[in-house]
Amino acid sequence: MNNELLLIISNTLTAAAAWFVGRKRQQAETDNAILDNLSKSIGVYQIIIEDLKKEIHELNLKIVKLEEKVNELMDENKKLKLKSRL
Repeated sequence: MNNELLLIISNTLTAAAAWFVGRKRQQAETDNAILDNLSKSIGVYQIIIEDLKKEIHELNLKIVKLEEKVNELMDENKKLKLKSRL
């Protein structure tokens, strides 16, 4: 009877230790996967941000050109108005 009791206790302790170690390992693997996914997400967002910066720069250049064109047209309009008065 003592042998059976000793066997049950040792099996229970072994199972508990294995569960504890396995849980720690699983948690570490899960944390690793989360960090990998986060790193990949950051990379994707950095690419998106760079693309948006380029687009904003191009749009700003376009705005400057359009403002220059509007100023030219306004000057031309003023000159034409002055000519028509004379």
